Amino acid sequence: MRSIKKFITGISALQFIQLLRFSVLLLIGIVFTRYYSKHDIGQYESMLFIASAVSFFWLRGILQTFLAIKDDNSNPDKVCTKSSDYFNSFLLLIFFSALAVLFLLIFKYQMQTFLNGNEEIPFYHWLLAYLFLASPSYFVEYVFLRKNKPVSIVIYGIISYGLQFGLIVIPPLLDLPIVYAVKALVFVSGLRFLFLLLILKKYSTFNFSLSFFKQHFRLAYPLIISSLLSGSGQYIDGAVVARFFDSGTFAVFRYGAREFPLLAIASNALSYAMIPVFGSLPLKEALAKLKSNSVKLMHILFPLTALTLVFSNLLFPICFTSDFSFSARIFNVYLLLIMLRLVFPETILIGKQITKIFLGVSFLEIALNVALSLILVQLIGLIGIAYATILADLFERIILVLIVKHKLNVSLKEYVPIRMYIAYCIAFLLLYLIVDFVIFPFPF
Repeated sequence: MRSIKKFITGISALQFIQLLRFSVLLLIGIVFTRYYSKHDIGQYESMLFIASAVSFFWLRGILQTFLAIKDDNSNPDKVCTKSSDYFNSFLLLIFFSALAVLFLLIFKYQMQTFLNGNEEIPFYHWLLAYLFLASPSYFVEYVFLRKNKPVSIVIYGIISYGLQFGLIVIPPLLDLPIVYAVKALVFVSGLRFLFLLLILKKYSTFNFSLSFFKQHFRLAYPLIISSLLSGSGQYIDGAVVARFFDSGTFAVFRYGAREFPLLAIASNALSYAMIPVFGSLPLKEALAKLKSNSVKLMHILFPLTALTLVFSNLLFPICFTSDFSFSARIFNVYLLLIMLRLVFPETILIGKQITKIFLGVSFLEIALNVALSLILVQLIGLIGIAYATILADLFERIILVLIVKHKLNVSLKEYVPIRMYIAYCIAFLLLYLIVDFVIFPFPF
């Protein structure tokens, strides 16, 4: 057991649990395509889509800020000391969860009209319960990260997501309606919520701290708003599809409009795990550590993403039936995000608690994303929305790199291996053009 612990770090543990989360969702999706209709799957995906749309931005902002704030108990010699920071961050999560539920209750009719026309929002009451329970439960792994318990993250992930998969696939295997799978999802979310309360009881004092609450919110609100702006592009795109196309087309779009899971998992985990490093180490040392970890990811992720690109057009019909063949076209465009996700200027800025600049940058990004989506969807169809996302993200990444240079006098070469990065990007872009325009061409 000790030998295994040596290889499990905070970064690798976060990468593992996020990979596990995606894998379970993927496997559930594969099972669903074998037993449920596209309409049923579209309803299930719509529920998850709505829950994510009203929670992703504040959840991301609060968790990132939690990692950036120092506490007196971060010293390894004081790991057994309880801190009220965890409890107060939990209260902030509960507060926003309640606001999200209240928003859906108040604007149910408007959401229903905008997304589904005259059709009821699927599983509405179960959606509200899932939203309230599931969102704060993500806090478990970050409490373990701050307490320097990566093995606990791995064990929690295996049990939690193993249970989720086992319970949710029972209804289709027993030929039960998909609503029973929804109920299973809510039940698992409730178990995670209860476990979070036990973790808080163990590691935190239940004392409200107004000063911590203010500090946390002061740093979090720019990230919350910027996440809402920058991340809402994909939800606006999804809402457009849901409004003007049927639920089957929505399911096809949703199955394709996803980042390569290993890329999203590895890059997000590295970014989150490096945020506290920029608050605890000298800047040059933290930059060198970020660059070293980026190099490792590039050597792994560029080849794996390239391999995925080569076979995706063949695998999608096999995994999800021929009805989802076009999803591969959209997915291949999202694979291009690898050229942007392995550059981490936002990690540096958040780690140094420079958060307010994200507001303006994200506003420009979402405006560009929406404008390009509306233009390109008219020219080349659904896939134009995916290209708009790539172009808008490229714009955001360039701006953040320039801000890091201006604010901290840190050049790109200090945290990115420039020559290797450019070589990988050129090779990957050429491979994309060959695969989707020569080997598997598609009409515009």
